[in-house]
Amino acid sequence: MLNNENKNTKKLLAESFKKQLLKHPFEKITIKMITDDAGVIRPTFYNYYRDKYEVFEHIIDEELMGVAYALIDNSMEREAIKMVFTYFDRNRFFYQEAFKVEGQNSFEGILFNRITGLFKKIIKKHTTTIENDSILTVENLARYYSTGMVYILKMWLFEERFLKVTPEEMFNAYMFIITHSILEIIHQQA
Repeated sequence: MLNNENKNTKKLLAESFKKQLLKHPFEKITIKMITDDAGVIRPTFYNYYRDKYEVFEHIIDEELMGVAYALIDNSMEREAIKMVFTYFDRNRFFYQEAFKVEGQNSFEGILFNRITGLFKKIIKKHTTTIENDSILTVENLARYYSTGMVYILKMWLFEERFLKVTPEEMFNAYMFIITHSILEIIHQQA
């Protein structure tokens, strides 16, 4: 368990990383740049994080998932999903840069895993009828919905035609997609 001073140092390092990512490409950011900006010595970074990728995980967990999980625990699932869109809108420039981090430890992969965990929590809270040996497992359903959400978030952050779309509008569009089958959508258009 981290004491307050350690929590503050960890948060300070995460904030420094966020500032660096807004100024420099991810691959150019060094641990020294992060620690210099945070006003700590380089070895301090390794007291809290293995690498820069773990900083991404920490930021998502602290700023997004903790709040979303608390909302789910209080039966506010819609609000948890809506908050994801609001959070990404408020941190748009940081996440535009974060999504550019590709490869084995891509930001998109990290986000996908965290959003999958969010959907697993929602599904497990509301159903006990999903068979673990069927195709429709909690894991498969959570990954399906996570794929859609991560795709929509990325599209919303990068595609010119969506830059002026509000978090409320994106949330409503996403909720429409996940609450209607493709057949319902086709029949509504016919």
